[in-house]
Amino acid sequence: MAPFQSGIGLLAENLALPIIPMRLDGVWQMKKEHRRLARLGEITVHIGAPVTFPPDIPANEIAGHLQHIVSSF
Repeated sequence: MAPFQSGIGLLAENLALPIIPMRLDGVWQMKKEHRRLARLGEITVHIGAPVTFPPDIPANEIAGHLQHIVSSF
């Protein structure tokens, strides 16, 4: 998984909306094989609970926290 960038943190900070962490497993294999369509059961979607952040947390910290959540699925 690539490191999360601060853009998601900026959105969470400025819009004050809950963020729903998600992870798609199986996409890398498709990309490696240059395929656009998945086979049945090849992709797994992990959806976490909504997360809200107080307004005083910097965007890069929010991104880091979200990355930790997503990687722990």
